[in-house]
Amino acid sequence: MKLSIVNPKGVIFEGETEYVVVEGNNGQLAILENHIPIVVPIKEGFVKRINNNEEYFYKIVSGLLEYSDNVITVIAQEVGIGATLNDAILHLENTRKEQKEKNYARTMDYAKIERDLAKNIKDIKASKL
Repeated sequence: MKLSIVNPKGVIFEGETEYVVVEGNNGQLAILENHIPIVVPIKEGFVKRINNNEEYFYKIVSGLLEYSDNVITVIAQEVGIGATLNDAILHLENTRKEQKEKNYARTMDYAKIERDLAKNIKDIKASKL
């Protein structure tokens, strides 16, 4: 089966998988080859991908899984990745922390720019007097 996991930043994973387990709003569900078409809303859950007895976890926040014709597509607002579910949760928390720090730095930059602009406007008005 083909699996694609995407979020607003781009493609997180795209490739083949033997089967997946998804934890959606109504519990867990395994999807194997030739499963009936299904759509699973994921408010906060996970997708576990299994290949050659190796598991990979994707912590999903605000997402949707769609399966049809042996193609699984997951669209999510946020995704954390890990070898275990705890690793995926930790990855998501770290990603959120980094984004929060970037947003704070960007906000601080705008505040400095606004202060500099106000000072420059004041200086220009003073020079015209």
